[in-house]
Amino acid sequence: MREFVWLNEALIPLDQARVPVDDRGFLYGDGLFETLRAEAGRVLWLPRHLARLEKSALALRLPFPADIPWEDRLARLLQANRLEQGLAVVKMLLSRGVAPGVGLPPASRPTLLIWARSYVPPTPEEYVRGWPVLTFPEPRTTFLGRHKSLNYLFYLAARQYALDRGAREALILEADGRISEGAATSLIVLRDGGFFTPQAPSALPGVTLEVLGQALRRRGQDLVALPVHPAQLREAAGLWLANSLVGVVPAASLDDLPLPVAAPATRFLQECLRDEH
Repeated sequence: MREFVWLNEALIPLDQARVPVDDRGFLYGDGLFETLRAEAGRVLWLPRHLARLEKSALALRLPFPADIPWEDRLARLLQANRLEQGLAVVKMLLSRGVAPGVGLPPASRPTLLIWARSYVPPTPEEYVRGWPVLTFPEPRTTFLGRHKSLNYLFYLAARQYALDRGAREALILEADGRISEGAATSLIVLRDGGFFTPQAPSALPGVTLEVLGQALRRRGQDLVALPVHPAQLREAAGLWLANSLVGVVPAASLDDLPLPVAAPATRFLQECLRDEH
């Protein structure tokens, strides 16, 4: 089946999509992206993803295409790729485009690419059993962690570090050695009967984390941000990985040491997400 993408203002076959070799997204990773989940033709939490994209675009002086009819465009993309049923992953990529100059030069024509493909989530057994997790030994020292930028090689290297050692996710450290986040996930920790997340100045503001926080507040609970050191995670009553695609998956181990997998808490967090769809 032929795949279609949106490239700027055109819905075109994937094999016809072209980006100039001097696009700054290709040359320097000068751009941003968002990953979204679609269920039965409906993209989840679209306004939250767009708000994060726009905030980062403003911070990095990237023009944000605010006048796009996003819902209509995404619906047409999913339909063109026959993804109106089941699960799909949607990627939005925004680069500065062709813009000569140093620093962050003004962009007259940024590049916007949107594509969608079918998505296979983790198995039901994985949601019950959990994933092994390792700590990536190289701390992150860049402010870009607060933005979902196309400078993604650090996170890919962290994930590969984990995969090479039989784990599924890598934990990222702040420069001072505190826990920041997962390479592709936000973190939720259960301790002393409450949920919290690492307080980390260079972590990405997770959309799923924001949604979970709202859902917990509706239930009279708070998702508190607190500084977390690796040793404290090993003493927690549970650790979960969360992002827009996988939802909430428990961590089964950390650095080869088993962690408690609290099945009732996993079900509770997953119900919180479902209620916010």
